[in-house]
Amino acid sequence: MNDDETLTAYHEAGHVVVGYLLGAQIDEVRLDSMIDDDLPRRFGDCLVNWGKVDAGCDWQRQRELMTILAGPVAEMIYRGERLHPAHFGPWQGDWQQACERSVGLFSHPAEQIRFLEQIIARLYRRMADDQWWAAIAAVADELLAHEALEHDDVATAVAFWLG
Repeated sequence: MNDDETLTAYHEAGHVVVGYLLGAQIDEVRLDSMIDDDLPRRFGDCLVNWGKVDAGCDWQRQRELMTILAGPVAEMIYRGERLHPAHFGPWQGDWQQACERSVGLFSHPAEQIRFLEQIIARLYRRMADDQWWAAIAAVADELLAHEALEHDDVATAVAFWLG
């Protein structure tokens, strides 16, 4: 089933599971916007809270980049298609956010693109693992059933599959 709501649920579940496993508090994830605006039909919101961190820390930046790109990767796996986030409309916002967050890490733009593409490839391998995928599917199913989840809901769904 590739309806917009299901695709959005898997996309948001990717952000949620990776962010959660990297130590973030997932304040809330929704299948619609938390703000009333003229947004595209396919829109979800995921509020990831890293707590007190050093924003310039390389590890923190990598956690954020992995979490940002995990949405498109989860949707790639669900769709069975490897599309590039820079060129696929619904994911361009994620790609742009990852590019902005990685500015200044590399002296040449090609190095930055290669680095982000390497993150996508590593995420794809990890997230396609049966247990990881089961956790992502569980979060997506919960989102489809309830339209919004908070941290405890996420923790319960992810812990069942990934301890």
